[in-house]
Amino acid sequence: MIKYLPLLLFILLGLNNCSGEKKNHEAAPSPAQVDTLLHRVCARCHNLNMPPKTSDDEKAPPLYTVTVHLKDWMKSDDPSALRAKFIDFVADYVIHPSRKKSYCDPASLKLYGVMPSLQGQITPAQARAVAATIFDRYDQMAMLAAIKERNRLARLPAWQQVLETRDCRLCHIQGRGRLAPGFDEIARKYAEKKEEGLKKIEKAVTEGSRGAWPQYHTPMRAYKGLTPQQLEGISRWILQQQKR
Repeated sequence: MIKYLPLLLFILLGLNNCSGEKKNHEAAPSPAQVDTLLHRVCARCHNLNMPPKTSDDEKAPPLYTVTVHLKDWMKSDDPSALRAKFIDFVADYVIHPSRKKSYCDPASLKLYGVMPSLQGQITPAQARAVAATIFDRYDQMAMLAAIKERNRLARLPAWQQVLETRDCRLCHIQGRGRLAPGFDEIARKYAEKKEEGLKKIEKAVTEGSRGAWPQYHTPMRAYKGLTPQQLEGISRWILQQQKR
């Protein structure tokens, strides 16, 4: 038995090493999982909007502001090196934050304080994936594009802004509805009794709808909070979509 002891120890050590390697090679989260983390963890303190929104009672600066300032403070002529440095720093800092590590200016540190540790709420692999995502998502070019899109929407009628920003067209695909009737189908159904059709469309939008179209089995969810002008504008636009 003694002569087999070295072999047994070798096997046990090998198993321990394999176990350690598995722990250190955690699978990276998917983009959808990263978005969930951003909204579940980061959004508790940071505003995620682009362009960013600020408020008098915010717990931390908007994530866009944090990201852009970090990129600027870290300074690097090599974009790939800057990205790697950013990811390493953020992934470490969110789990082990400290005033000494912080790039924040003294005024911001005094205003917001050092962020609380996310240890136990996010894994190292998740932290790195989040860091990579915010590095790529929040930059000045993206900010300019977001401002341009916001200005474009602001020039549209209020009802058209709803059509542009909600998920209406994901289900009501013109001419080939699969999940729900296309806008042209709805227009044909209510073309003869226009005013009655307007009311039915408005009710379906605000209260949701189920079973009104037997050939479609996906229920429509309710869209609350729309103004009377938005509802009327959307309904009238839909009734104009009947194919000639």
